[in-house]
Amino acid sequence: MKQRASGIVLGVVGAIVLGFAVLAAIWQGVNAIGGLGYEPGVLKASKTGTNEATISLSTFPDSQVCHQDANAQQIEWVSYCPTTSLEVPANSLITVVINNYDSATKLVNPYFRQVQGTVGGVEMVNNKPMSQVSADNISHTFTLQSTPEEVHPLFVSVPIVAVPDDAPDAVTIAGNQYPRPNVISFQFRTGPAGTYIWHCYDPCGADRVPPYGFSGAMSTTGFMAGTLQVTNY
Repeated sequence: MKQRASGIVLGVVGAIVLGFAVLAAIWQGVNAIGGLGYEPGVLKASKTGTNEATISLSTFPDSQVCHQDANAQQIEWVSYCPTTSLEVPANSLITVVINNYDSATKLVNPYFRQVQGTVGGVEMVNNKPMSQVSADNISHTFTLQSTPEEVHPLFVSVPIVAVPDDAPDAVTIAGNQYPRPNVISFQFRTGPAGTYIWHCYDPCGADRVPPYGFSGAMSTTGFMAGTLQVTNY
């Protein structure tokens, strides 16, 4: 399925430092998005009630569904879909639903196996509540955090439970075959309007030299990195 990261295990401290480096790279890329070769459309959360909204995403082991025009290298990159540019209402309860079609890549930092910042401290995995996931059974993370100048900090991090490596293809999407997905859902609350960055902390990039799985798709807007705009609408 996905391209595997190096088996070299980074220390927890090193992984945290690396994580901040990924965040800095993503923020720099967002500020110069035209240089990334990808202009994402915006996925706006659907309001489901007073001060409530829902947004739906998928994660794929390749870019066949959302990046058909990607180059030969990028077409093999793991990706969030349909876009990584998200917009949600301010001062609201946000429900995120993620259909994951991807297999596991071992976390190098077990900190991200824990569910953090969600309502109740849990995620629902195929309708089962979970507060943490085995580091060996995670495809990606959805990690949402404040940009450097944000005055209303927000942190949400949810591990995305993997489908088995040997799961049979059972679903056809845009002419491509994938296994039946794990359905992950969680809720968090927004405050006033602001700008946030979200990305993956699971090392699912293609590199075999430093930073060991944290480049390529991991730091590219439209694949494993994006923004979340909290707005008044």
